[in-house]
Amino acid sequence: MRQAPPHGGRRALAAAALALATAPAAGRAAPENAGFQAFWQDFRRAVLAGDMAAVTRMSRLPVASHGELDDEPVLRLSASRLPPAFRRLLRRVDDPATGRSVLDRIRDTPQPRIDPRNAVPGQVRVDDLMFERGRDGWRLTTLYRGPDE
Repeated sequence: MRQAPPHGGRRALAAAALALATAPAAGRAAPENAGFQAFWQDFRRAVLAGDMAAVTRMSRLPVASHGELDDEPVLRLSASRLPPAFRRLLRRVDDPATGRSVLDRIRDTPQPRIDPRNAVPGQVRVDDLMFERGRDGWRLTTLYRGPDE
């Protein structure tokens, strides 16, 4: 008669294998995006204060502005074109059912949740904003504009 192994059998082995398989991925994603939460706090504070000069300094220029459709042209926003485009983005109603704007969502996101399973190292997307980490730290690199732009 065969006795069950002391480690709990196949289920325990499968659970251990799953834990080992997912741990390295999560471990790699966290250091790659280290420092983003602190950057987000500063960026969010600038946005909520309406400090477009700070938002511009926290951006890697030119910032790419993508439309809703893939075949729409990608605009390149310089230091002079970013503030008005960013203000328009903030006013845009992002959820017609609730009337919530992009600014409302930024206000309600003190700490964005970064899912390590979907994270790209050195890149974080928060709703309509894409941030990338470079030699100069984290910067806004892309925004996704609405249908009326």
